[in-house]
Amino acid sequence: MTESGGSADDRIAGAALSLIAEVGLGGITMVGVAEAAGVSRQTLYNHYPDVDSIVAAAIGRHNRESIRLLESALLVVDGPRDKLAQLVRHTVSIGAHAHHAPGIQSGLSAETRSTLGEYDVALDRRIREVLQEGIRTGAFRRTLVPDVDAVLIRHIFNGLMELAARTPEASAGLATTGIQTVLAAVTAG
Repeated sequence: MTESGGSADDRIAGAALSLIAEVGLGGITMVGVAEAAGVSRQTLYNHYPDVDSIVAAAIGRHNRESIRLLESALLVVDGPRDKLAQLVRHTVSIGAHAHHAPGIQSGLSAETRSTLGEYDVALDRRIREVLQEGIRTGAFRRTLVPDVDAVLIRHIFNGLMELAARTPEASAGLATTGIQTVLAAVTAG
């Protein structure tokens, strides 16, 4: 078996994420990951003792990239309205690419679920920060309660993510509708 095209860890992580999207977590096997990654089974076992460790490593890499994309998305806009809109776009994009798909946590070890949750913590923190900034600057209504309203907005984001995962071709429209809905929820009017 030829082992080329990036580091073995990169190929294994990519293969694991692809397989999760294709066959679900329950369909992942060591042999399947080795074949999809283009590595020998011996190479796979030299890097990872079991499927859970592969999934944990792949999700950890994916989370770091998703958080980096989240932070980058916020760097290109100013003001709380634009930041909130950018968070909606980011969330729809994540959903359209089947990242953090609903139900992915089923079957994962507690440690791996915790790793997956790091992205959720980062997104929740950013939503609260944007709401606080919006209240402070007068862009959002002063009656918002960031800790409560961030949870409600996050549920909207989760719905958008789920819709985008099911219908990625509708992502642009979902983002537009999501932005309108979220901004209407936080502004006086």
